[in-house]
Amino acid sequence: MRLFVCGDIMPGGILPYQEKYIDETLKNEMLQYDFRIGTLESAIGEGYEFDEVKMKGRANIIYARNEDMIRLKEMGFDVVSLANNHICDLGDGGLENTIAQLKQLGIQYCGAGMNIEEASRPAVVSKDGITVAFLAYCIYDSPWLGYVKMAGENTPGVCPLEITKVIDDIRQAKNKYDKVVVLPHWGKEYSYVPLPETIEMTKQMIAAGADAVMASHPHIIQPLVVKEGVPVCYSMGNFLFPDFYMVPPRPVWYPNRSEDLFHIPEVESYIFPVERPVLRRWEPFSRYGRAVELTIEGSKITAKSIITHLSLDNIVSHGVLEFGMRYHLWKESFKINSNLFKTMLMGLRKAKKKLVSK
Repeated sequence: MRLFVCGDIMPGGILPYQEKYIDETLKNEMLQYDFRIGTLESAIGEGYEFDEVKMKGRANIIYARNEDMIRLKEMGFDVVSLANNHICDLGDGGLENTIAQLKQLGIQYCGAGMNIEEASRPAVVSKDGITVAFLAYCIYDSPWLGYVKMAGENTPGVCPLEITKVIDDIRQAKNKYDKVVVLPHWGKEYSYVPLPETIEMTKQMIAAGADAVMASHPHIIQPLVVKEGVPVCYSMGNFLFPDFYMVPPRPVWYPNRSEDLFHIPEVESYIFPVERPVLRRWEPFSRYGRAVELTIEGSKITAKSIITHLSLDNIVSHGVLEFGMRYHLWKESFKINSNLFKTMLMGLRKAKKKLVSK
């Protein structure tokens, strides 16, 4: 079984104002995989009230329209994680509509729902007798994410990244399915460096039985490593998250085609407050993403990196990392693997002392 797993997807933004959004070579390669999995980091719908809590804060409202969802179908996505800090930007009604749109397109989801039971439910794919469960969680109470609405017993929201719950969910899923892939939404935005807590939680997930951990949120690539035989990507960055228009105070905006779009000023930083309509463009390092090819053969699961790039014309294609990015990622990967090596070495020394003492 071959899986194509990628990072953040926002199917709207500037894309409705252009014809092409993905290179045909990349799209055709994606369609050769058995299953395609990503993170839908956008509420879906029109006419819904913006989230009240966010509008009282920094008004970082990200959403796409129902018609924009066709792009997920065209790229062949089978599963999306909804566990992120933007899926509830259109309130409870927007989340309910997002789920309805996914069901209509035949795309499975995990990580959010109309209650905690639904939000905790894994998405499951199977082929040739192999079953793979996807569990998705979003960190909360973090300075790097802002407000996130958590699902409750009878209230909509996302599945919380509470490590004791995650461990229990993984163990239960391992009893039912052959493989379990965890999709966390965590980390510090625009940083190559995984946070210490994400590294620690990854260890606990692996100990509980996770077969792969593929994370998102920082909008920048972080290391892809193998820990105890388990592929881990601390952040896959953006896959298809285009530039987007914003209006005061800062929500996404979809202007009429009659608007003079060429004279709307452009900004690269995520400014607040927005004082007039602007086109928000991603900085160069956020235009790169890392999709991961997971190959399952028997009990073994391997990972291969696929670098993507979003052009200034907002078309995603295969990419090649600049030297500076490669250096930062190599350095952080070395640190992570070096710490792992030190831990293993300490364990061997302790074992040797016990043998000598006997």
